[in-house]
Amino acid sequence: MKTSIMDKTVTTSSYVASVSTAIGGLFTLSDVALLIGIVTTLILFVMQHKLYKKRSEQDKIKAEQDAEFHAARMKAIKGSLDSRLDELKQVIK
Repeated sequence: MKTSIMDKTVTTSSYVASVSTAIGGLFTLSDVALLIGIVTTLILFVMQHKLYKKRSEQDKIKAEQDAEFHAARMKAIKGSLDSRLDELKQVIK
């Protein structure tokens, strides 16, 4: 005897409804609130951890860029001072 797809679907959905009702009966409203709080806390922890890692990488890149910029500025200042010193030496001679 063949059963139709609808019969299988109805049977499956009735089992799902029965199991969900049984599980729902096990938890009180306080338990549900506690579970929601735990899940939310875990999700926020993961998000904060990812944000911290990203921010650390950005800070590292920023520090490297600042060091490179500082070195370039010091090189430019030194070059400028050297050229002025050469000019002063020529004036003094």
